[in-house]
Amino acid sequence: MGDFIFSIWDGLALSQLSNFHFLRPLWLLSAIPLFIFYRLLVTKDDLFTQWRGYMSDKVIANLAQTESNKRLFTPKKLFAIFAVIATLVMAGPSWKQQQTPFFVDESVLIIALDVSESMQSSDLQPSRLLRAKQKINELLDMRGDAKTALVVYAGSAHIAMPITQDRKMIAHFLDVLDTNIMPAREKLEQSLIAPIERLLAQTKSPSTVLLVTDSTANNTATTFKEFFSKQAHQMVVWAIAENPDSGLASSAGLSGVQLDQLESLADAGNGTMVAFTHSSDDVKQVSRSIKNNMFLGDDNSQPWYDSGYLLLFILLVLQATWFRRGWTMQW
Repeated sequence: MGDFIFSIWDGLALSQLSNFHFLRPLWLLSAIPLFIFYRLLVTKDDLFTQWRGYMSDKVIANLAQTESNKRLFTPKKLFAIFAVIATLVMAGPSWKQQQTPFFVDESVLIIALDVSESMQSSDLQPSRLLRAKQKINELLDMRGDAKTALVVYAGSAHIAMPITQDRKMIAHFLDVLDTNIMPAREKLEQSLIAPIERLLAQTKSPSTVLLVTDSTANNTATTFKEFFSKQAHQMVVWAIAENPDSGLASSAGLSGVQLDQLESLADAGNGTMVAFTHSSDDVKQVSRSIKNNMFLGDDNSQPWYDSGYLLLFILLVLQATWFRRGWTMQW
C-alpha cells in the first residue's frame, strides 16, 4: 500500500514539475545586481582583503573580531535569503492552472473497453470485466456531464455510444456489455484505430483515449505510436487486473512483463498507465491525467495560479527580525 501511495505522489509531483514555469521570468535578472550588492557588503567587512597589503594574515587574524562571522543568523545572511525569495515572488512561480467562468470544456473522453475472453478472468471477483464497468461508472460520476464516447473491442472494434454528455445512457450500455456480443473474441487493439480516429475528428480540443484492458500484444505499441505522433491527444491505459506489486495478486493476475507492455503502450499514446486498485485511487489518478491533458492544451483559456504570493509569509518573518534591538548595528 505504501509503495502505491508513493507511486501516486511521485506521478503527481512529476506532472506538476513538468508544468513549472515563471509568469514573469525577466524579474530573475534582478538577482544579478542583488548578488553584486551582497558581495560588496561581504567584501566591505573582509578585513583580510582590506589589510593584506599592509600586514600578514596571522597579524590580521589576531587583531580582527570575527564573532559576527560565527553567528548563524546575521543581517547580511538574512538579506541574501530575503533577496532570493523576493526575486522568486516577483518572477511569479506557477505550476497549476485555474478554471475561469468563460472556459468551456470541449475535450472528449473516448473509453475503449476490452470485452475479450481474458476479461472474464476471476482474479478480480466476480470478473475483470465487471470490475472494469464499476470503475468506469465511478469515473463517469466524477466527471459529471463532460463529453464522453464508448468503444468496445475484442477481435474487432465498434462504437457503442457516440460522443454524448448523458452519462446515464453510457452506464446503460455498459450494463449490457458482455464478451458474447462480439463476433470475434480474441484481442486485437489495432482495430481501435479506425473508430477512435472518427471520434477524434469531431473535436478540436486535446482529448483522451482511455484504454481499459488487462493485456496487450508486443507489436501494438508501434501501431499506436505512429497514430498518436500525428495527434494532439493522449491515451491512458487502465490495467484491470491484480497488480503483482500489490502483494495480493494470484497466479491469474498480471505479470511484470504484461505491466511493462501496458506501460509501453501508454508511452506510445503520449499518456500514462494506471494500475487497478481496490480503492478509488486509480479512478482519481485517471481523472487527473484527463484534466492535465485538457489544461495543457488550453493554456490561453486557463490562467495560471501565481504561487509566489505564498512566499510573502516567509518574507514577513524575515522582515520582522529587523525590529530587534541592536540588529542593524551588526552590519
